[in-house]
Amino acid sequence: MVKAGIAFAIGLVWVACSQSADRNKLSQDLIEASRRGDAARVDRLIRAGADINAVDAEGWTPYLAAAAEGNWQVMKLLRKQGCKTDPGF
Repeated sequence: MVKAGIAFAIGLVWVACSQSADRNKLSQDLIEASRRGDAARVDRLIRAGADINAVDAEGWTPYLAAAAEGNWQVMKLLRKQGCKTDPGF
């Protein structure tokens, strides 16, 4: 019974870590798609669970990446989804 409980707990930790890694990958992909101005991909990544307020290692958010490249359509899409636009959030 104790072994089963430990195995279950380890399984939950593994699932949580796996989901976190998946969401992190989605969020990094969202930043890149925003930078490239790929609105269709941005929309798919948001629907798949990407964090619209994610911040990469260099401090870029999807919104800031889109703004830096003048990708207005992506910026509008991100704002419509409720992203924060202030870089100091």
